[in-house]
Amino acid sequence: MNPLGIYLHIPYCLHKCGYCDFNSHPENREESEVYVSALLSEIDHYAPRLANQKVSTIFFGGGTPTILSPANLDKILKQVKNHFTLSPDCEITIEANPATIKLETLTQIRCSGFNRISIGVQSFDAEELKLLERVHNEEEIHTTIDRARLAGFDNLSIDLMFGLPGQSTEKWKSHLQQALEKKPDHISAYSLTLEPATSFYKLNERGLLTLPPEETQLEMFQLTIGTLQSAGYEQYEISNYSRPGFESRHNLNYWDNGEYLGLGAGASSYLNAERFKNTNLPSRYIREVQATGSAVESTEILTPLHAMGETIMLGLRRLKGIAIKDFEKRFQISFEKVYGKVIDPLLKDGLITFNQNHMALSRKGLFLADSVILKFLA
Repeated sequence: MNPLGIYLHIPYCLHKCGYCDFNSHPENREESEVYVSALLSEIDHYAPRLANQKVSTIFFGGGTPTILSPANLDKILKQVKNHFTLSPDCEITIEANPATIKLETLTQIRCSGFNRISIGVQSFDAEELKLLERVHNEEEIHTTIDRARLAGFDNLSIDLMFGLPGQSTEKWKSHLQQALEKKPDHISAYSLTLEPATSFYKLNERGLLTLPPEETQLEMFQLTIGTLQSAGYEQYEISNYSRPGFESRHNLNYWDNGEYLGLGAGASSYLNAERFKNTNLPSRYIREVQATGSAVESTEILTPLHAMGETIMLGLRRLKGIAIKDFEKRFQISFEKVYGKVIDPLLKDGLITFNQNHMALSRKGLFLADSVILKFLA
């Protein structure tokens, strides 16, 4: 059996940031206690179905998982450990907001078994943090990273964002330098994307946000690659960089088309070529789990053509790209027969590299990844 990843969604946040389109909801302490109970029940519901699969990664995401008490986080993780077989080197990640976590909390969750932490820094600049509506400040960023190390986290990741309104290349360079001074094991550097459901999108539509021009964003992207590679970090995915051996194994499982179980409000799963998704609203999720053990809102069986498209979409995000022979073995079809007409113009434009064994995005193609991938899905 293939290894399994488990994702657990904690949907509560102190504040919904203006750029965020994730399934997050205002903190509700009373509801969150019932939510934890529902999550325990959902774990219990799925465990028999997956009894023969080893769990290689666990990821607590949100929302803000660290908004829950250490006792509740411990309770949830124990439920997973008691109901599933974990691999000896299981990667167990928790996302953390610098405004919601203290040294005591970090020590407790490290003792519970969390061995990787991902800290949502986004920016080291007070004005940018205010613009992004983050509830933490620069001092809390440095304190949280230092405390996480003190608590015993020797696998630490930070998230950063570039292409922010009014941001210059020099300002972004200073963020990268400050990040490197903290010596994280992993850095995710995302370009700001304006999603339709966000307040940032609406502000931009009204002309109230001024984003850096595309050429400046490209400069920032190239600066990120050069700066982090020079510091010993390997770019292994469009937005992700790590020291050797510190790649996010949970995310690698997604990009490699691995199987995963998503638990909690709005979480998605992919098992046996079937994709299913839970309802988004926490209160409804709680009611449905209490009634039936699960809260599945939609289900989709992937056709071979859909599965091929997903393999391209996910594989091209990785720097190593797609192994053509593996693709042809899996789908029993010639890669060039399916995608030959798409490949030729992309090669001419210098957006991909391609031979009989391998296809990947070029350096130019990495920055335009979304539009390149769409060509294969059309």
